[in-house]
Order: sequence, then C-alpha cells, then structure tokens
Amino acid sequence: MKKILFLILLPLGICSFWSCTKSTDPEISNAIQQSKTDDAAIQAYLAAHPEITNVKDTLGCYYQITSQGAGTYPTLSSTIKVSYTGTLLDGTVFDSSTNFSAVLGTLIYGWQIVLPHVPTGSKVLMLIPSLYGYGTSANGKIPANSVLIFNIDTTAPGA
Repeated sequence: MKKILFLILLPLGICSFWSCTKSTDPEISNAIQQSKTDDAAIQAYLAAHPEITNVKDTLGCYYQITSQGAGTYPTLSSTIKVSYTGTLLDGTVFDSSTNFSAVLGTLIYGWQIVLPHVPTGSKVLMLIPSLYGYGTSANGKIPANSVLIFNIDTTAPGA
C-alpha cells in the first residue's frame, strides 16, 4: 500500500515542484518587460503633465475622471455611446469620433477595464498600456507596443 501511495505522490510532487520553477517562456518574459517599459513611459508622461491626477487600476491602466457624471456604470454587455479622441504619448492623433457606439465588451481591454468605473455623463482621460490596447500588433496609425491615451466624453448624443 505504501508503494502505491509513493508511486502516486511522487509524480504529483515532481509536477508541483516543476510548476513553481521560474518560467523561461520568451513571450512571458517579453510581456513582463513591455509592461515595465509601458509603465515607465506612462510615469514619464504624467511627470511631464502634472495637471493630470489619476487613479491606477490594479491591472495597470491609469485614468482620471475630469468631469463626474451621475448616470449608471456600464457593464461589458452595455452599449456605450461616446465621443473620443485617441492619441499616442507623443501627441499623434490616431482616431476620433463624435458619436461612437459599441458594446463595451467588444472594445479593447483598456476600455473594458476602465469604463465600468466611470458613470455615464462623465468625461475621462485614460492612459492604457500596450497590453490592454493593441499589444505587439500595429493597427493603422498605431505602432506595435504603443501606450494609448483616450479622452472620452460619455455625454455624447444619445448617451
């Protein structure tokens, strides 16, 4: 009986030990390094713009509600209606809309992370690390690994 128990527990112990060892997966290492790079870039941007007071979400997105609304908080299944401008850290505008509408859960993760903290009728400034934007993929005017800045007005017509 002891031998059977030993034969069962030994592989479990080896697997447990192996799973605790440091990962050498290059994708994970690159993502961790990019996250640090993004956070340093955001911190430098904030240092250069002291007028921005912000909240850092636990996942690493930064946001500042610049005008507090009194509406409901959207969920991932909510259709949001907003006006927005998207820029890169260097000020390059990559997109804007004055009457944008979409289900929140279909948008980039940065929006999905921040907007549930922002009541309808608010204006918000978001700084989104590349992981929660377009990541390692370029998208139109947005280079790969770009931190994104969005000024969003949730008081858009029909909101």
